[in-house]
Amino acid sequence: MIDIHSHILPGVDDGAKDAEVARRMAERYREAGVAEVVCTPHMDAEHRDPAPLKEAFAAFQESMRSVPVRFYLGSEIYYYPGMADDLAAGKLLPFGGSRTVLVEFSTRQETEIADIVYDLGVAGYRPIVAHIERYWYLKKEDYFLIRESGGRIQINAGAFAHEHTAKTAMFLLKQKLVDAIASDAHDDVRRPVDFALAQKTVRRKFPRQYKALFESDFRTFTEDN
Repeated sequence: MIDIHSHILPGVDDGAKDAEVARRMAERYREAGVAEVVCTPHMDAEHRDPAPLKEAFAAFQESMRSVPVRFYLGSEIYYYPGMADDLAAGKLLPFGGSRTVLVEFSTRQETEIADIVYDLGVAGYRPIVAHIERYWYLKKEDYFLIRESGGRIQINAGAFAHEHTAKTAMFLLKQKLVDAIASDAHDDVRRPVDFALAQKTVRRKFPRQYKALFESDFRTFTEDN
């Protein structure tokens, strides 16, 4: 099992504040049976220097040598015009040096996500739309357009705990539009690693999708299909 959206990398964004919190999060991953984790610290138009993230990741990997979880470095990129150019220039971090990028969009301003996904694909990238259940302005047909435009869809495991986001998540699962269920974990208390409710829901309501959603690996998201 892989978690493709995690803020476990300590001291770089609003995620794990220090190495101790990160270690407790890593232990939660081990307990949950997660074998691979993509560290996805926030990047945006104002934060597009990968050097400190690479340095932090190297130290993090060294500190996690005894933990039976494999970590990769990526990022969660808040979309901005020029993002594709900055990716090409090496200013932003795709998943593990691949062409796969996790992209976050505005929850305040309506955004043409399908068009952006298409343009990123034309530029040679594989976009994954982060926590799509948060984008209140998307209509049902928009989810299909995003997939048709080459985008993959990620929902948060925590979506099932809240009425509105649970409704969206259930619709997406019913339509077989979900490519990944991720933790989006930021710490070990307030926003922890917790897949229990999501796994229970999928196992009960959508058993045929369980394996694809909870037994995938890094190659699932980074190799051409």
